[in-house]
Amino acid sequence: MGDLAREAPGARLRSIGGMDLPPGPRAPALWQTVAWMARPAAFLRRAHDTFGDPVTIRTYWTEEPMVLFSHPDAVREVFRLDPAVAPAGESWEFLRPFAGPHSILLLDGEAHLRERRLMAAPFHGERMRAYAPIVAELARRELSTWSGRVSALERMRQLTLEIILRVVFGAQGDREIAQLRDAVEDTLDIVRSLPTMLAMAVVRRDLGRRSPWGRFRVAVERFDALLLDLVARRRAEPRGDSVLAMLLEQRDAAGNPPTDRHLRDQLVALLVGGHDSSAASLGWAFERLARHPAVHERLREDDPAYLEAVVKEVLRVRPALTIAPRRLLQPVRIAGTALPAGVQVAACLWLALRREDLWPEAAAFRPERWLEGPAPNPMSWIPFGGGMRRCVGAPFAEMEMREVLRAAADLRIRPGHPEGERATRSMLVLTPHRGAEVLVG
Repeated sequence: MGDLAREAPGARLRSIGGMDLPPGPRAPALWQTVAWMARPAAFLRRAHDTFGDPVTIRTYWTEEPMVLFSHPDAVREVFRLDPAVAPAGESWEFLRPFAGPHSILLLDGEAHLRERRLMAAPFHGERMRAYAPIVAELARRELSTWSGRVSALERMRQLTLEIILRVVFGAQGDREIAQLRDAVEDTLDIVRSLPTMLAMAVVRRDLGRRSPWGRFRVAVERFDALLLDLVARRRAEPRGDSVLAMLLEQRDAAGNPPTDRHLRDQLVALLVGGHDSSAASLGWAFERLARHPAVHERLREDDPAYLEAVVKEVLRVRPALTIAPRRLLQPVRIAGTALPAGVQVAACLWLALRREDLWPEAAAFRPERWLEGPAPNPMSWIPFGGGMRRCVGAPFAEMEMREVLRAAADLRIRPGHPEGERATRSMLVLTPHRGAEVLVG
């Protein structure tokens, strides 16, 4: 995979619609897909170092070539593209079997804005502040069990899923939570597997119950049955203070409540956006803190500004997400580059957060950078995407990180291995390849 991007700068990929695409790796799409999934950070870094900005890649994630931009001016233009010209939802069509037709991830234009307004309501004001003590208590309970060698990533997956089930879904009782947890994990474990994801990317059809797509379909059907049953019971029970309780209060323009399938798709969007990505970010946080004891020691001072700086620096130096794509339906010009219809364009979050010209010592984990000097360009700190497609649950994710790291301030941790962990892809997110192993005690 080390040779994927070794082509002379300036080499052009074939033209589409009479326009040349920006340069990029010429390796077959299969090899680029392997690198994109197994060594994503290294693949992106080599492509950028060799070809500059923008760079064109070809993987099986999308049928079309994808042009990546990372300079703030270009990123701003990508985020401002008219959804009628460059719909973002079409870039996530492969999620439809799980996300569902009402998902905010797949919608564009006015439909997306309506859904966004509905889903943003639980994540602001008093309601958001009311969730923090619940998250803090669950974090303290989880961290109190840590001893010896611990996979922080796996334990954070368990914690963030429990937070979602209790706070977002409003699940109650050990049996209900255990059933939902098992169904979610059965579904997500299929698409966390690199061989399975490669097979699903290359073969995009359901070939029966034993095929990757077939096993995924069966897992989704089981999950849907449990989730729809939960929604039906919550309609008949006292509302409580969960996110689902607020979503149940929604009404459309005609005054009608949401259907069960609509609620199901909203909950799945929050699950997809808030489980693996938050677990990955927290896993990276423990991996970084274990290798930077001075940072961890300073967290014990309980300085809110420094805690916020640590959260922002983790999200910068080890972003969980890599791209915010759109599919062009019409030709456009971005930062002076003419692009044809029929290609994907993306703000590359990972590259924007790691550019040396924007972040001095970009690879270094230095929370102090957030407390010193001028504020960064807002289009260079984009771990949650940007514009009208910015993650609707970003405020919750940042609150969750603050509460977990505050609870972990007095934990005694050391790295589980001498060398730092590299990034690998698990479904949509970048995770530590050894699971963020730390030694506790």
